Amino acid sequence: MISEFNSKIIKSLCLLIFLQACAYFNTFYNAEEHYRIAEEIRIQSLGSSLPARAIQEYGKAIEKSDKVLSDYSDSDYVENAILLKGKSHFFRREYDSAKDAFISLQDSDDIFFLNETKYWLALCKWKDLKSQPAINDLKNLLADTDSEELQSRIYLTLGEIYLENKDSDSAFYHLNLGAETSKDRFTREQIYFQIAELSYDKEIYEQALNSYQKVLNNSISINRIRESNLKIIQTYRLLGDIEQSKNRIERLLLNEDFSSIKSDLRLELIKIELDQGNIDFSIENLDRIAQDYPNTKVAIEAYYILSKLYLESPNLDFQKSNFFMNEAMKQNANSNHKVLISNKRESVSKLIELDMALKKQGNIEKSSILYRMGEILAFDLGNLKDSITYFEYITNNAQESPIFPSATFALYSIHNTLNDSREIEYRELILNSYPDSDFAKFIIKDQNLKASHRPSEMLLEAESLWSKNSEKSLEVYRDILNTDSSTESSNIAAYFLGYYYDYELSNVDSAIIYYQWLADKHPNSKQGKLAERRLESLNVQ
Repeated sequence: MISEFNSKIIKSLCLLIFLQACAYFNTFYNAEEHYRIAEEIRIQSLGSSLPARAIQEYGKAIEKSDKVLSDYSDSDYVENAILLKGKSHFFRREYDSAKDAFISLQDSDDIFFLNETKYWLALCKWKDLKSQPAINDLKNLLADTDSEELQSRIYLTLGEIYLENKDSDSAFYHLNLGAETSKDRFTREQIYFQIAELSYDKEIYEQALNSYQKVLNNSISINRIRESNLKIIQTYRLLGDIEQSKNRIERLLLNEDFSSIKSDLRLELIKIELDQGNIDFSIENLDRIAQDYPNTKVAIEAYYILSKLYLESPNLDFQKSNFFMNEAMKQNANSNHKVLISNKRESVSKLIELDMALKKQGNIEKSSILYRMGEILAFDLGNLKDSITYFEYITNNAQESPIFPSATFALYSIHNTLNDSREIEYRELILNSYPDSDFAKFIIKDQNLKASHRPSEMLLEAESLWSKNSEKSLEVYRDILNTDSSTESSNIAAYFLGYYYDYELSNVDSAIIYYQWLADKHPNSKQGKLAERRLESLNVQ
């Protein structure tokens, strides 16, 4: 028989074991709870930067996981703690620490942990700018696993990598496979959002509408719900279904859940009016919305649109355009529209200066001033149609001016870009009247690339697209860098991309690529100096 003394010892040991088990269970439970809270915040904030509280909660999850590993290294929760720690580091963008955690799971006897570490290590490779090795690892894992949940995550990740690499066909293929296999609501929401965005960028608008609606059916993120509703409104506008677009805007304006995007909704209404040619109404309401929502992205965009409207007929007014540019730059908010404006302010200021000189000069020889004004309007600001007036004054009234051939060639280039048949008239004039000129040689050798192939013209195209289709605009900016690495256009494109990833997406890893490109290739340029300052603030060596 067990003595009373031994019985007490056994009971004490059992209690001790129980308490120890409770201790490491509670510690891991706390780690899981912090991670769960962080994930909820991250999911709710999809479409914006990761909130500070989420970063803090991931940090607490790491802290509690480390306690499990240090104090309860023989417990059953070790591998779970390592995985939790690795994922928390990953979402904090601490990829080296995440990688170290996942590597320590590579010797696990559990197939679940082996597959998870393969998946997350592949994601770390992707974030380390090794996209092809990441793709290879993910495809190998895809072939090895029977888990539909893991398969759908892999398809989603492959889709995102292919999207980043501008391989839209492969992205579509893998995202659609993910949509077919996923049973997880959150994963489905992510997949449908990517399909919607890709469809929107490729101007497959009906498919975009269908996918955005599926996002709404699956999403628990209020940010993603708001973003998708805005995209549905924009898509209806692009399809010309003004009634649907307006009805949705009016309905959402009455819904308190969408009060945070009220300014965006009002701006969409103004864009509809602009599309319908109601310019005076739009000007009045753009100014009003900017004043109603100061120091916001909407205010900056409203002032940006106003500045553009005053650079186009019938509102051509350089002074007012400059005024609204300055108002936009005063706003205490980050926006890529500020970058667009900063690239144009000097040109508008020069137009004001030239316009004043023109008025002072009267009827004295003014061809050179008019030519320079036309040149700035057309090739710096992208207002081709209004620039024609300046060049045509020269060709109609100053045939003896030394600037006449340049004006004629400018008109040829503009009509060529506009695919206007008048291109032939000016081409023949140059070839017949100035056969030995550089202009004629340029035409004869067919060196006059189409606008879509010229960095400066590509830049204008990218800028004009930004408010209509940001993804297509970004694609053109990237194409500029692939086409050219030496001109001012490439500097502007690189800085725009860096700023976008930095402030709009909070994707510092991608931003650094473009900032570093500028710092290495064009350190003395305005954009290069801005990039170097930002790299210093990001503590990039």
